[in-house]
Amino acid sequence: MDNYEDIDKINSLLHYMKGIEPFSRTFASLTKSRSKWCPFLHGKRIDHDCYRSNPEITGLLRWTNKYIACCKYIDTDRHAIDLMSEVLAKLQNPELVIDRKGFDAMLADIRRLISFVENNVNEKLNTLSCRECERLDEALVCFQNYCFYSTVVMAVSAVEHRIHEMIKRRNPTLHDRQFKNAMLGQLVQIFDDNAYKEKKYQRIKRLMPRKHRPLVTLLNEYRVFSAHPKEEKVTAQIAESVLHLCFAFLTDPDTCPYDKKELKCSQPQQAAPPDRQ
Repeated sequence: MDNYEDIDKINSLLHYMKGIEPFSRTFASLTKSRSKWCPFLHGKRIDHDCYRSNPEITGLLRWTNKYIACCKYIDTDRHAIDLMSEVLAKLQNPELVIDRKGFDAMLADIRRLISFVENNVNEKLNTLSCRECERLDEALVCFQNYCFYSTVVMAVSAVEHRIHEMIKRRNPTLHDRQFKNAMLGQLVQIFDDNAYKEKKYQRIKRLMPRKHRPLVTLLNEYRVFSAHPKEEKVTAQIAESVLHLCFAFLTDPDTCPYDKKELKCSQPQQAAPPDRQ
């Protein structure tokens, strides 16, 4: 049976890693008591049926799979991501694990790769606010459950939130008077060279890196397709592309308006996943 507390943490893994602990510690906790796991108590070779159904194994695979997905969207070292995916594929196949020694060797490979990318993952997470993590976590859950319209809506809502924060911090009075209730479509227009030409908007216009201007326009188009009853179909390919573009925008330090205090996670310090007995 699934551990519902673990599922909740896996579903919010971006926020969990940002506010509770890095994944290296989570992974260590998940595997600490592996010598007592049932698949390794049947002799030198593992019991394949036990391995497939064992909750400690299935939980570990679920956590690791989600971590690899987060690394992919955060856009850390792609070679390391591919290597982690290869090792995970082997761990998912009992025929390739054979015995405890082989299992431990694969875990060691993943631990080394986690250690290799961890600083970069933390740097990317430190460009995201808690609210943005929550929205992106929900977008990833939607994508994993084949809810592609919802994926786009939730991911792009994080971008809309970020642009509001960028404007509000540069000119809070102007934001409250004119853009407080603006949707992404109106916010995108602010950065159009042919709109909002008055002097009072010029400092705001400079907030948006030029390379991201076509990106946010595209994101708004797909948000409209997803949130309103249009004829356009949002496929898995589109939803995944939108996720990548949203992460690219949000993890760019040039679009991050927050100071260190604001980026510090405010969620309570929960306990790590329990040691597997």
